[in-house]
Amino acid sequence: MTSKPNSGVVVIVEDPFICKFLSAVLARAGCRAVEAAPQDGFKLICSGEFPVKALITNTPQIFQAFAGQFPVIYTTSCPDPEATRGFPQCRILQKPFHAGQVLEALNEVGDLVIP
Repeated sequence: MTSKPNSGVVVIVEDPFICKFLSAVLARAGCRAVEAAPQDGFKLICSGEFPVKALITNTPQIFQAFAGQFPVIYTTSCPDPEATRGFPQCRILQKPFHAGQVLEALNEVGDLVIP
């Protein structure tokens, strides 16, 4: 079972290479992913046009207004636990990571069931 096609994962990561990598991993797993810059992602989430099942970001503090609304995967090379304060469903994914770890993290924090 994968996420519903009308909902999915918002990927907001400043490094374009990592952003594309994450989107490709999610697409291969059958998840719909949307890439966005932080401000655009914030607007997208607020609009409700794309029902969010999870957020993958390297800037979780920007999305504190949505804490508790969906799971968050925090990608970073140097984790700051304070950045995820207030997110009850959060997993830190420390760089470097591989595709399997991304999917494992989503399975751990959300109701996405990804093979």
